[in-house]
Amino acid sequence: GGGSVWATTASAVPVTFAVSGSTFQVAAAHLAGKDAVQFASFATDAAGKRRPVAVAGIGRARISHLCQSSVAHTPFGSVTLTIRSGEEHPVKAENLVIDLKRLDGDLRFGRVQMGRDAGSLDAVEGVRGDRGTYGQQARTLDIDRMRLRAWSLTAGTFSLKGASMAISPGDRSCL
Repeated sequence: GGGSVWATTASAVPVTFAVSGSTFQVAAAHLAGKDAVQFASFATDAAGKRRPVAVAGIGRARISHLCQSSVAHTPFGSVTLTIRSGEEHPVKAENLVIDLKRLDGDLRFGRVQMGRDAGSLDAVEGVRGDRGTYGQQARTLDIDRMRLRAWSLTAGTFSLKGASMAISPGDRSCL
């Protein structure tokens, strides 16, 4: 396919958009997910460059101790935008789709199907890959000590209670 293309759901998630050309980072103590799919695809940036991605779709997720950061390199130096979830409240997300560059952590899949045709994935409504390519899906997905770099993230809902957002000089990424 020519991009991470997936059908929209009732939550009005955009079908596709040009990625920025730089990744952002996410660190979390734990992600608990229900209904997950994964397959390879491509994301296209604003300059038209196709970038390989591992598309991860999760129907419902709870993420504890989230830190998300994006570093911008300007002629005047680097600046970092950081978002942190509240310590007492996990982030809640529905219909989460991430175009991953890299994911590290301790992963645990429940009721997993590896090697399933990516075009037939059905664990997350509307999120599937190209027919004839490798895919996998699971009823549950748990990730401890999650560290990821991603090109994009979309969600039907992404709720952060007690969150903070800050911008600071320098490279102060979560990873």
